[in-house]
Amino acid sequence: MIFMACLSWKPMRDHIDSPVERPGVALISNIVYTNTTHWSGMTSRPLSLDLILPKDCINRTPRPLLIWVCGGGFVQMDRGIWLPYLLNYAYAGYAVASVDYRCAGEAQYPGAIQDVRCAIRFLRAHHSQYGIDPGRIAIMGESAGGYLACMAALGGSRFDTGDWMDQSGDVQAVVDYYGKVGYVDREDDTCKCFVSNILYERMHEVAPKAFVTPDSPPFLIFHGEEDPLVPIRESEALYEALARQGVQADFYVVNGGKAWNRRLLSAAHRAYHPRFPEPLP
Repeated sequence: MIFMACLSWKPMRDHIDSPVERPGVALISNIVYTNTTHWSGMTSRPLSLDLILPKDCINRTPRPLLIWVCGGGFVQMDRGIWLPYLLNYAYAGYAVASVDYRCAGEAQYPGAIQDVRCAIRFLRAHHSQYGIDPGRIAIMGESAGGYLACMAALGGSRFDTGDWMDQSGDVQAVVDYYGKVGYVDREDDTCKCFVSNILYERMHEVAPKAFVTPDSPPFLIFHGEEDPLVPIRESEALYEALARQGVQADFYVVNGGKAWNRRLLSAAHRAYHPRFPEPLP
């Protein structure tokens, strides 16, 4: 069609309507938040994050921050894979960070949790530089990343080590997308690869529900009712533990939703969008 139009082109001037523009956003990539030991401790490598900011974030009213932790069965991760979907939150007015962490082949429990807490502390330490409100930070994650988000929020300072120790690693809210949070199946290889052989015999002790207290931050949980990889009963057990402690928690079951189906994330965003962009508690 375009080729034929070019062959028949004649001078033409016309008017078109200007579409309503979304708020501008900016992506800052490969921000190193810490360096971790590597190659049996003989060298080091950086752990980084990507940051999406509303363009009016700098030098204006600080924006609430959403920290995203991607999944990957504890054996792989790619902080950039969800960035196109995370743009929705930046358009809604949030600063959004997607963070690296060490996988099970490099660091077993609690290494990845320590990494996520370090990223939180880094972002809080640099809140003025990036226009972030340090008192309104939420953490989100999916699958294995959901587990890490929950543990970073619930575990507190027991998981703090490394850089930026003068800053708090706590958050004000948690969003858990079909997190691997229950460890209900002793034959689950994604659990075995993450915790040591000793802890595997006491796996219930490293599940998020074991860390819930009345002072835990508010939770928002999404899980697909037909998830074939992470049983929905894991999210149900976490929700029940939160409810028993009187923690504010909302649990949404996505009809027909399955893990790794990116429509689940979109459906979850649409379902909660009327309230989610509001200022965090």
